[in-house]
Amino acid sequence: MATNSSMSRRSLLRGGSLASAGLLLAACSSEKEPSAASSSRGRAADGPQKGKKVIFVVHDKNPFFAPVQRGFEDFGATMGWDTQFIGPPAPDTQKTVELQASALSAKPDGVIFTRIDETSFDANIKRATSSGVKVILSNVASDGYEKLGVGFVGQNFVNAGDACGREIAKCAKKRTGKSDGVIVCGNFAPGSTALEQRIQGIKQGVEAHNKENGTSFTTEVLITSTDESKAVAAIDAKYASKKDKIVGWAMAAFDHQYVATWAKSKNLVGKFAVGGFDLIQPVLDGIKDKAIDFSLGQNPYAQGWIAAALLAEEFDPGYPARTYDTGAEVVNAANVDAVATREARFA
Repeated sequence: MATNSSMSRRSLLRGGSLASAGLLLAACSSEKEPSAASSSRGRAADGPQKGKKVIFVVHDKNPFFAPVQRGFEDFGATMGWDTQFIGPPAPDTQKTVELQASALSAKPDGVIFTRIDETSFDANIKRATSSGVKVILSNVASDGYEKLGVGFVGQNFVNAGDACGREIAKCAKKRTGKSDGVIVCGNFAPGSTALEQRIQGIKQGVEAHNKENGTSFTTEVLITSTDESKAVAAIDAKYASKKDKIVGWAMAAFDHQYVATWAKSKNLVGKFAVGGFDLIQPVLDGIKDKAIDFSLGQNPYAQGWIAAALLAEEFDPGYPARTYDTGAEVVNAANVDAVATREARFA
């Protein structure tokens, strides 16, 4: 899929199916000729690893992955790689497995995959490593990935969740003045290793805050959705059942944007704390207008750039890849303007 520096996150979603088709064609074409799906940003005229074919397959080509793609392509360009970045336009495990298999049929030198559960993608990973294709995992690795002998670049989800739990408890106290009440933990993808571990960490962080500050906040899990209308309906129903007992919403992904939308429509902004993860534009806008208290970033650019760098080291001089934690950056009213300026390059 051809891209350029002005590509929007919305256009990335539209491009997923085209890239998939291009990749299938690549499997039948000469290895010396980049496929129609190759990224123009990733094809430098020269570089120390000129001509290496590297394919990045994600599980859900949503707006979050725009900086990941940019980081991957920026590094690939410096190396002279022929790069492709593909994924289904919505979460789809089976489609992701198929895209990974097609990527391997294109005979790349290396691949970068997301692994959102502990079993579904392992056959493709083993197929790659057994045939000499270098593999790095990015964004999500899931438990047991070390046994596959591959490296991982991404967030430590339990630790990040712990940071979120401590932050939401602090903000809940500040927003409501209360020392008890319910903090709702939102999850739009039950079963996702990343989100389940973040929620585990959120609960852990809230409990730690309670012990350290004499509060007695409790947590409850709410299943939301990536679909805004469904998410808002779930949020509204939860609030209707708990009302003022809710002192905070701590979402395991970027669905706190939907809490903000709902709260503004109900004139409830300021009645509770709102936090979550990732730095997509609606989230940053919510922090600016005070409908969202904070969000935790995970350096998606590094999940592309560093993942590619580890792959390059495996190519030459042959260093084995290890785990790289991209951290949990707290973004709130104090730093949102600077962060928004930084993130605007990926919009």
